[in-house]
Amino acid sequence: MKRTAYLITLVLAVISSLYFSGAQSWAGEKVYHMVGDITAVDLEYNTVVVEVPLAEALFTVGGPLSSDAVLKRHSQTAVLADFQVGDRVKVRWKATEEGHTILLLKAK
Repeated sequence: MKRTAYLITLVLAVISSLYFSGAQSWAGEKVYHMVGDITAVDLEYNTVVVEVPLAEALFTVGGPLSSDAVLKRHSQTAVLADFQVGDRVKVRWKATEEGHTILLLKAK
């Protein structure tokens, strides 16, 4: 039974990694919603990095905030300076030719 659970987890991890690796080829067409922890915030460049756990690996979402990004903290409108490394956030992002663009950051 443990072996079956391990194999299912492994298959899901492989499928997820293949799914997200194709994001660059669909640049701008798909918006992703994930939950992870902030690992970096750069106020000067208006960027953030979020590590999202996927099965037994981490997926890194990092990039600038879009010009109309929604930032919320405790259900209140926020600014990037209100977020800190270690915050658990919901992140909505899309792939572009330049990388990831953050559309939403929401912390409880």
